[in-house]
Amino acid sequence: MRSHTAPDRITGDRGVVLVEAVFIFPVVFFILMAVIEFGLLVAGQSTTQSSTREGARFASANFGVAANKRVVSDQIRDEVTKDLGALTGYDTPIQLLVYKSNVNGIPVKGSLGACTESCFHYTWNGSAFAYDNSSPGWSDPQACIGSTLDSIGIYVEVRHNYVTGAFGSSKLLAEHSVSRLEPLPLVQCP
Repeated sequence: MRSHTAPDRITGDRGVVLVEAVFIFPVVFFILMAVIEFGLLVAGQSTTQSSTREGARFASANFGVAANKRVVSDQIRDEVTKDLGALTGYDTPIQLLVYKSNVNGIPVKGSLGACTESCFHYTWNGSAFAYDNSSPGWSDPQACIGSTLDSIGIYVEVRHNYVTGAFGSSKLLAEHSVSRLEPLPLVQCP
């Protein structure tokens, strides 16, 4: 009769550890991939939201005082694009709107993503936001004290592409921020 010694028991346990690892590894790997996917998604959403806030801040201070609204709209686009530079390689911008906002934060005519009055529309051409020549423009913002000051909104859409495809192929990230126009100096108002 042979007695079991400590070395025999350790050798016998190796098979059990291997079987446990075979069952546990895929679960741990899936959780790790889910954390990475979710982290990249949250980073893209945060960057998109931050870019709209930065654009709205810049627009609030500069849109009302600018003589040429298209030029300042292009400057707003540049501010938003600079902020979107923090996107990961899995995110692609789609469109940008600079629009006159109603009290609900959406364009006065149309909808988020498709304004039809008092707005500037830009679409991503693969390397930069290009101005859409069919944009209606916005030439007469109310920025004088004594009148109701207009609000300006910035809307950005970004497509987030998942790394693994386990949670789908992509997700549309859409954010907007609205800010009231800074009042004009009294000498510029009638």
